[in-house]
Amino acid sequence: MTSERKKALLLMSATFIIGIMIGMLITGMMARRYYRDRNGIRGGKIEMSHGRRGNFVGKILHVVDADSAQARQIKPIVEATMHEIDRLQEQGDRDARMAMDSMKVKLASVLRAEQLEKLEKFISKKRPSGGEREKRERHEKHDRD
Repeated sequence: MTSERKKALLLMSATFIIGIMIGMLITGMMARRYYRDRNGIRGGKIEMSHGRRGNFVGKILHVVDADSAQARQIKPIVEATMHEIDRLQEQGDRDARMAMDSMKVKLASVLRAEQLEKLEKFISKKRPSGGEREKRERHEKHDRD
């Protein structure tokens, strides 16, 4: 084998290995970004361990930059607000279910049996909550960019 062929083979091998390394680094960076965005940029694992309330309380405390004395006073207020929001959301869900049931009763006289079955199947699907919908929309937008 001539020296030119050895150089060409060595250059092609080096290029191949460097390409593989760059590909692995880019894949790792993209995966890290995906999981960081998914769990939140600041310590998502710590905040998520406390559930939705802990996450919300933590965000409020971070936004207002509360000291420890303020944090003790703020926490019960924020938790009471979360209970009120949960109550309102449950009431809204009940009202929405009642409206959907009313619509089904009204449509029953207009639709055929197979159409009613399709409507029931569509209505009974679990709809994503607002937070889940926002995440999905953000990921779809990110995928398009």
